[in-house]
Amino acid sequence: MKYMDIDLLKRLVNCHSTPGEEDEVINLLYQEWRGHAGWQCHELSRYAFLAGQTKTQNSSAGRILICAHADSPGYIVDSLKGSYATAVPLGSPHFNGSQTRVVVKTRNEKIPLVLRKVSGDDSTELFRFRKHPGIRCGDRVAYAANFLLSRDQAFLSAPFLDNRAGCYLLCELLASLPPVTPCQIFVAVTSAEEFTGFGASVLGRHVQADLVICLDTTYTSKVQGVELQKGPVLTLSDKSVLVASKVHDALRECCQKWGIPLQTEVYNFSGTDARAFPMAGSLAPVLPLLIPSDGNHTPFETIAVHDLEQTLLLLQKLCIEPEVLPLFQQKAFTWSLRD
Repeated sequence: MKYMDIDLLKRLVNCHSTPGEEDEVINLLYQEWRGHAGWQCHELSRYAFLAGQTKTQNSSAGRILICAHADSPGYIVDSLKGSYATAVPLGSPHFNGSQTRVVVKTRNEKIPLVLRKVSGDDSTELFRFRKHPGIRCGDRVAYAANFLLSRDQAFLSAPFLDNRAGCYLLCELLASLPPVTPCQIFVAVTSAEEFTGFGASVLGRHVQADLVICLDTTYTSKVQGVELQKGPVLTLSDKSVLVASKVHDALRECCQKWGIPLQTEVYNFSGTDARAFPMAGSLAPVLPLLIPSDGNHTPFETIAVHDLEQTLLLLQKLCIEPEVLPLFQQKAFTWSLRD
């Protein structure tokens, strides 16, 4: 990476953070964010963690909220019978083959084990592993952490890049912004995006923003031309958001002016935290900015360093250019009414 802290991303990947058990990621982010002058950290129970600027050029200029989610898909132990324990998915994890290496997090330790797929009595897919002292129902299971940077340093492969990449970008953004920006900036991470989505709902109710940017990852797509190394992806439509064409045009024109590539996708099979903000009554336009990946939700996700860099550059420009917030407010709030 040219100027980004690869060790920080690696440390984020090494955190256990299944839905509802995001403590390790939140604690790491707290250590990173609390040392920056001009930012104040807040926690919203176990639903969200955020940092906000304490000074702006104009206190009435508005707020931009940029959020990622702290969790990744995993499993929860649901039964302990005989010599085996079984687990059910939290979110939509999937892996190739019949088994994969995992870590079970108990009250006192992390236990490396092998998780196997087996067929249930009704032909459903079950997941089980050999019982171990100390494991109880409700304990969380995550893929075993690994981290690989390609020889040419162009690609990163690891589990949990959905959405540790987003958490990482928030850290890099907070560290790189000037002490004072045209409007007030908040960065936040939510809990349980992969299962329930409650974290973003609480965040949306407690932080009244004028523009919301939701960071996440998405799948590459030959059909739609979404590829690695071609920049961030704006989701135009999925189960959580519909971006108006004039909002899309505004972002595209900004990217062209700033020399930043922008891909788009229509992905109506699942969604992101973007749903929570209008559901909480927020009037803010919501921009889902996603990083393309191969192998999303598997033990071996791959993203491009170039896409991380370009997404960070776009976030920086959105925060420091004074025309951004008024532009997106106008494009999102106007129905083009005529007398």
